[in-house]
Amino acid sequence: MTALDAATASYGFTGTLYNSNSYLTLDQMKVNAQYILDYLRNRGWTKNAVCGMLGNMQTESTINPGIWQSLKKNHHSNGFGLVQWTPASKYINWANAQDLEAANMDSQLQRILYELENGEQYYATHAYHLSFEAFSKSTETAYYLGCAFLHNYERPKNSFQNSTRGRQATYWYENLI
Repeated sequence: MTALDAATASYGFTGTLYNSNSYLTLDQMKVNAQYILDYLRNRGWTKNAVCGMLGNMQTESTINPGIWQSLKKNHHSNGFGLVQWTPASKYINWANAQDLEAANMDSQLQRILYELENGEQYYATHAYHLSFEAFSKSTETAYYLGCAFLHNYERPKNSFQNSTRGRQATYWYENLI
């Protein structure tokens, strides 16, 4: 049994995750999204919070841990992974230091948990005054949490994406179990 098999067997996941430097289809995203939901709920996150994050991951990476920004592989100054860590080297160097495979789903989820525990990447804003810990436990709507994650974690150049990411978060909330 591989380490990934052991990690996923603890909560019943037996499928195949999608991981490539390509855009995923909705059906492929659903597989990865359900895995992320199960993984983080087992670590105390609410479904609302995970779906808020998934609404952002859908835009950032099509919920694909192996994707590079604009599909430009190994451009370490660009984004990489589920949340498009930018520069990619920020995440990749951390994964390498932890002896983790950078493109691995569990490695990236471990990084998100590391950021939560160490106060990195996510910063409360005036409009969404939630700490990362409060975000992870929140029962606010998935739409609201999708907007909070957009502004407090992702902080893209084009921040006028509330409706897109909020709707995507709501979709995941309504379509995952």
